[in-house]
Amino acid sequence: MRIPRPPRPAPRAFAAALAVLLLLHACGGSAPSEQAFAGEAMGTTWSVKVRSSQPMTEEAAATLQASIELAIEQVNQKMSTYLATSELSRFNDLPGPATMEASADTIEVFAEARRIGGLSDGVFDITVGPLVNAWGFGPGDRREDLDDAELARLRALTGWDKIEIDTAAKTLHKTIDGVYCDLSAIAKGYAVDKAAEALEGAGHADYMVEIGGEVRVRGVNRSGEPWRIAVEKPDPAGRTIQRVLPLHDIAMATSGDYRNYFEKDGERYSHEIDPRTGRPVGHRTASVTVLDPSCATADAWATALIVLGEEAGYGKAVELELPALFLVREGEAFVEKPTPAFEGLFPEPQ
Repeated sequence: MRIPRPPRPAPRAFAAALAVLLLLHACGGSAPSEQAFAGEAMGTTWSVKVRSSQPMTEEAAATLQASIELAIEQVNQKMSTYLATSELSRFNDLPGPATMEASADTIEVFAEARRIGGLSDGVFDITVGPLVNAWGFGPGDRREDLDDAELARLRALTGWDKIEIDTAAKTLHKTIDGVYCDLSAIAKGYAVDKAAEALEGAGHADYMVEIGGEVRVRGVNRSGEPWRIAVEKPDPAGRTIQRVLPLHDIAMATSGDYRNYFEKDGERYSHEIDPRTGRPVGHRTASVTVLDPSCATADAWATALIVLGEEAGYGKAVELELPALFLVREGEAFVEKPTPAFEGLFPEPQ
């Protein structure tokens, strides 16, 4: 999400997006009782499907399109690091220590990020922004001089102890100068949730919302069946489907290390940064898909679990009973490692 240059797709913007769209288009043309909407936002694309008992008038469809666009753009205007005027950018630009009032939405996202940060033993950390930027996955130019001393300096600017959130007063406080927050691992999911709220506010009970591969569904599709959403195979050479999930009243988010990365001196650097080391992750876990009623929560946990990796991440997901699907590299293949909660939802691959 940010502005010195036009925003490129968010790190996970295409992790499942094409697979989702391929699956949707494979169903054929829209029936009269299903309306499709689409657009671009947050450095990626979005799509919405709405099932209704009767076809929408052009006026009703235009009104709903505008409502969806507004819901997504409001999140972007508050939480983008690519927009200099966003709430998040204004907070990041403040010399610390400093306090700033923020909207209820931004406070809610900060609070949820802090909650998941605590449950993940600090691995989900939105203050990792200085490291994200330094490795070249933010709005600035890529850095090539990240020696141990520079990493130590940047890591000193990160950590949940550097941020205080007052939900009652709706204020954010940075305790030191140089604190820079990055909400890219949760804001896209939150935008999905806000778009879903807009649909429900308009009286729609059967829909699918997708932004850059993060998805939330309610009710059933035009055939009266659960929405069928794809998990993409984490192959940088092409876009194919790993597995199709029948979803009903739930959200799904995927985090992968195989789209947004760079190589230097034969080493591959993923956009997923481990705040404990200050370095990109380098383990065998290629992607993690998480399901939750909230897409923001699923979005954040997908990042936390892929940073933790196959062993620690899987253990944490089992401990917290999270429905999660880990795709782990074994040579040229990918092995599925579902948690018990995931298998409870999807006992058989489809």
